[in-house]
Amino acid sequence: MAFDATDIRILETLQEEGRITNADLAARIGLTPGPVLARVNKLESAGVIKNYAAIVDRDAAGLPFTAFVSVIMRANGRVVEQNFLNAIQGIPEVLECHHIAGDEDYLLKVVAENARHYELHVLERILEIQDVQRVKSIIVLSSPKTETKVPIRGQLLGARQ
Repeated sequence: MAFDATDIRILETLQEEGRITNADLAARIGLTPGPVLARVNKLESAGVIKNYAAIVDRDAAGLPFTAFVSVIMRANGRVVEQNFLNAIQGIPEVLECHHIAGDEDYLLKVVAENARHYELHVLERILEIQDVQRVKSIIVLSSPKTETKVPIRGQLLGARQ
C-alpha cells in the first residue's frame, strides 16, 4: 500500500494521540472530517492500523520487573511451534514473543512483580511447555528508551513526502 503525505500525517498523529477526535484530526491535517475518516478506515481495513490501546505504566500496575528470555526448543516443526505459541498466549506476563534466527528459537519479553514472581513464571510455566529445552534470562535494570510509535516518515516504501 502506498502512502501519501496525508496518510503519513494521519498515522503520525494517531500514534501520538490515539484518542483524538475525527474532527480534531481533520483540523490538524487540513481536511474535512469525511475524507479523514475515509482514510483512517482505509488504513484500518488494510491492517496498517491494527488496534487502539492505552499504554499502561508497568510500575504503576505493579509489574516493574522486566526480563528478556531466549528459548531453545528440543525440536522444531509446525506442531511443536504451534504448541509453544498456544502455551505462550496463555501467559499474560509474556508481553512479546519473537521467533528469531540464531542459536535460540524465540525471544520473549516478560514482566513480573519481582524476581521471585519472575522465577516462578520461568520454572512453572515456560520451562513446563512441551519441547522447551532451555531458557536464558536477560534481566532489565532500566529502560532509558521505550517506544510504541513506528517511525513513519521516510520509512514506508512507496511513501511520497
